[in-house]
This record gives sequence, C-alpha cells and structure tokens, in this order.
Amino acid sequence: MRFNYRIKIVATIVILFFTSSLFAQSDKQSGGSKKIRKAEKVKEEQAKKQEKAIVEGKKKHRKLQSKEVRKRMKRNDRRYHHSDANDRRPNWLKRLFPKKRPSAH
Repeated sequence: MRFNYRIKIVATIVILFFTSSLFAQSDKQSGGSKKIRKAEKVKEEQAKKQEKAIVEGKKKHRKLQSKEVRKRMKRNDRRYHHSDANDRRPNWLKRLFPKKRPSAH
C-alpha cells in the first residue's frame, strides 16, 4: 500500500513538472521572433509620430485663426467632450423598467 502511495506522489510530481515546462515553452513562443517584435515596435513608433504630427497640425491651425474663431473652436471642443456623458448606458433600474410607449391603436 505504501508503495502505491509513493508511486502516485512521484507520478503527480512528474506530470506537474512536464505540464509547467510545456506552458513555459508556449509563453516563450508567443512573444514571436525578433523580426516580428521589431516590426511591431516600428509600427508603434510610426503611430506615435503620426499622432504627434496631428497634434502639431492642430496647434498651427489654431494659431492661424482669429481670436473669435479660436474662442468658438474652444467652446465647441468643450461641448464635444461633455457630450459623452449623455451617451451613457441607462442604469439598471431604467433598463429593467423602461418607459412604456403608447400603443398604436
């Protein structure tokens, strides 16, 4: 009986060791090769450069505008950012009990 118990313990340790080594290998492979990582890094850098160029372009465009137009642009920009508050999903109570629409009869 003791012999079977030892075999079970050794077998579970061996199985755990092999499964952990398999997961470790899959993690290493999921990173991809050096070429893939380098290509992803280049894409990220290009995206950052493009975003920076857009921001700089917006700044130049604002400087070219008159004072009244800059004020109007600033006001509209604030309105635009505050509009997201109205697009929120209704709370759980309103979703559970929506307002009833009048019937078509």
